[in-house]
Amino acid sequence: MLTKLFALAYVGTSILTATPNVLFSQEASPVFEQANLRFERYFFEEADEPAYIIRDTKGKAVPEAEALNQIALDQYTEVTLTGQNGYDFWKVEVDGKEYFIDHDDLTTDPKEIDALLAQKKQEEEEASRWKGPVLSASAGTNQGPSGKETYYNLPMEGVVATMRAMGNNDEYWVREDGVKMLGDYVMVAAHLGIRPRGSIVETSLGKGIVCDTGGFAHGNPTQLDIATAW
Repeated sequence: MLTKLFALAYVGTSILTATPNVLFSQEASPVFEQANLRFERYFFEEADEPAYIIRDTKGKAVPEAEALNQIALDQYTEVTLTGQNGYDFWKVEVDGKEYFIDHDDLTTDPKEIDALLAQKKQEEEEASRWKGPVLSASAGTNQGPSGKETYYNLPMEGVVATMRAMGNNDEYWVREDGVKMLGDYVMVAAHLGIRPRGSIVETSLGKGIVCDTGGFAHGNPTQLDIATAW
């Protein structure tokens, strides 16, 4: 009988001694690892520099993909980058408030924004480019997107001086095809009662700016006379 009792006591002691090794395994729990990684998303390396939105995006309340959107941010918006880490969402400040944005939607390089704006401008110009007949020296006149077009070749110093007096300081130059330009715009004469100086108009040679007028405007108030070196 005593032998059986000692045997039972030994077995019980062995079980109790072995139990901690079963309960407290040295292997990390996948659930614990996942929770730890999620917790790390909330730690950021401090920053304080301008950043720019490179595509329309949303700012979230916490750095989680499933978090509620708190603010809509348009492309090219400037924000302040205040925290970054090795995870998807970085911390930014907008109008004094803190949000978390997918770092793929951000850049701290203003040259990247300049390139995007240049591309956008080129695409807009392509989309708005006149697909019809184009004014030329040989044609003499043309029916363009804004009506009848003619051309003239006169000294432009006085016209440019008038535009300067109005506050326009864009460069005066002559395009390779002989069209006289003020900045990015074709210089045109128009009826100033309908299209005042500085108005932007569509021409067959590109977007124009009204800089001048002439006697033609009385006979045809919608006509444009385009300044050229022809």
